[in-house]
Amino acid sequence: MTMPLWLYALLAGMALVGAFAIGRYSLARRQHRSLPRQWLLMARPVLNSDERRTMRMLREGLPQYIVLAKLPLVRLCQPRDPRRVRYWFDLLGSLHVSFAVCSPNGRVIAVIDLEPERGVSRRASKIKQSVLDACRIRYLSCKAENLPPMSELQLLLRPQGAAPRQAPLAATPPKNFQQARSTLSDTVRTRRAERSARWADSGFPQDSFFAPDSRLDGPSSEFAPLAASTADSLSGSLR
Repeated sequence: MTMPLWLYALLAGMALVGAFAIGRYSLARRQHRSLPRQWLLMARPVLNSDERRTMRMLREGLPQYIVLAKLPLVRLCQPRDPRRVRYWFDLLGSLHVSFAVCSPNGRVIAVIDLEPERGVSRRASKIKQSVLDACRIRYLSCKAENLPPMSELQLLLRPQGAAPRQAPLAATPPKNFQQARSTLSDTVRTRRAERSARWADSGFPQDSFFAPDSRLDGPSSEFAPLAASTADSLSGSLR
């Protein structure tokens, strides 16, 4: 006796629901896997011999800066659109840079990447260069034995022209000075609150690498891009 079509459809639907439930259960078990009884791990050095030598040279030659090692690339940037956090994290999350040279307040000025002996993929190199260009962070990539001399690295970090000095404030501020200051503070607080709300809606935790930092409200414009002559000199030394 032939079963009616509706019974076939019902059985097929039940099979799909069962398969979906089994898949979700298996995924949940993998995500909540029990912790190991023995942690069969051992410590390893963060830096290899070339990186340790380079770190020592950078710290001795750039005492006025802070040198950090092995930073994830996502620590150096954040998306402009919180709705695109997952896209950028998936693209950048697996990459890191060898050394970041920072100002005393923690702002990254330049990145020095040591290329491994096996080389680096063109895709990874393109991603790093594009990210750091967008963030106005100077970037050098070379092998440890081809690192430029310290005099050229100092040029890499030197500001391209000093910022003009502002005229001193008058002894007696204008009457509307306090009002303007109050208005500006209210505007800044409102914008920060709006930005925090957008990030909360993005689905990423607030302690994510991409979480906004109120200390970075403005663009990093203190250090302009390399002048052509300096860039050519550095490029020549890397080849």
